[in-house]
Amino acid sequence: MRQVLQTPQSIPVAIEKSSSTIKYDRFGVLPTRQGLWTPAAGKSICLTAVQGTASLAVSILLSDGSDDFLSLRITTPFSTVNQNFPSPYQLKANNTLMVRTSDEQIDCNTSGAATATQAAYNGRTDFTNVNNAVGLRNGSVASLASALLTQTGGNIVLGYNLLPALADYLDIEQVVIKFYCRLSLTLAVGVSSMLLNWRPNPQAAWIQLDQISLAIIGTLNYLTNPLEFDITTAVLGAANPWDVITTLQTSFIGSHTGLGIGNTIQLDAVEIEICTTGQNQLTLFGYEV
Repeated sequence: MRQVLQTPQSIPVAIEKSSSTIKYDRFGVLPTRQGLWTPAAGKSICLTAVQGTASLAVSILLSDGSDDFLSLRITTPFSTVNQNFPSPYQLKANNTLMVRTSDEQIDCNTSGAATATQAAYNGRTDFTNVNNAVGLRNGSVASLASALLTQTGGNIVLGYNLLPALADYLDIEQVVIKFYCRLSLTLAVGVSSMLLNWRPNPQAAWIQLDQISLAIIGTLNYLTNPLEFDITTAVLGAANPWDVITTLQTSFIGSHTGLGIGNTIQLDAVEIEICTTGQNQLTLFGYEV
């Protein structure tokens, strides 16, 4: 006889009437085995059914101690795979039922800024076409030119809409900031600099990622191959990493200290690449003998 129960995530499952124990767990990537069910001393687990759900493709492997005996391959995001045993699968006495994952899908998405606002740097706001820095790189640039009689500068602050719709079911694997920019000097007077920054929220202090400067004639071109900075450790170190993703900002500062026409700083885009793996849900049905 079968009955329908609801798991803690309200997923309907059909189980055998004799399955007196239901074990539920939710986990992300598990490269090494983790215990799910430890029987009472001297007893064995008898498994009658297993149900797995994953937000991204993954293989969920169950083992009797260190011996794998079942692999659930989930290929479609947010789909469910069921395994019902014609007769209970009995583990060895005292063995813990273990789980690990493999072949995890990593999903990477890149976003450009949603907003670009110029703030003063050393009292200057000389960038032109600031809105060209919004969105993904496309060849349209915000520019800062040197001037004949004054030093020039500016600070472009970029905001983002990065939170995935189903963030509660995803784990952050990597976060990378990519600056598509260019610094060109045709007149070797003074120093021209680009300062690259980020911060986890608008109230936090800016964190400098790099400073690139030129004082001699030449060009540093990152419009095709960007300057990349991995901020994963900082993001995952927050109490709630998704809060950082929701509120983070980047900043691109340009400065020409030399007096003379012909030096240029350009910004095409500052992109954020976020790579995630899925959260997995597993429900076990069975009993101990």
